[in-house]
Amino acid sequence: MSEDRNIDIFSVLILILSIIAIVLVAIGPFAGFYYGGYGDRYSCLGCEYWTAGDLIAQIFILILFIIQVVIALNNLLPKKFISIDLTKYSLYIAITTFALAIIGLISFGTTHIGDEWWPELGFYGSVVGGFLNTILFFLKQKNK
Repeated sequence: MSEDRNIDIFSVLILILSIIAIVLVAIGPFAGFYYGGYGDRYSCLGCEYWTAGDLIAQIFILILFIIQVVIALNNLLPKKFISIDLTKYSLYIAITTFALAIIGLISFGTTHIGDEWWPELGFYGSVVGGFLNTILFFLKQKNK
């Protein structure tokens, strides 16, 4: 006889979204600005035009998405390596991820308030990933 194992669709979606967000934050610029007469400049993990606020936010966003990946993997494995239920804490982690993306962009925008600036791929990946993971963790907690 085969064993029926219910796959937690919320954890699968959270895992996929978190991995996509990690890639977007790690390889894409977080925000950009026009440097008068010299072209576009960007803030990213490997760029030189970051501000302290958005760099710190990007680092913490990556850490929080990695934690969300670990939690999703823990929920998907048949033998869990973390025995306690982390759904409520996961919701707070996802909300914090979303908030850090907004705070990082505000920090970048206030630093470059005199320039023409805009959000970029890393911001969109972190804010959309944080928002959707917040919804998914909320629905997961609600459906228990």
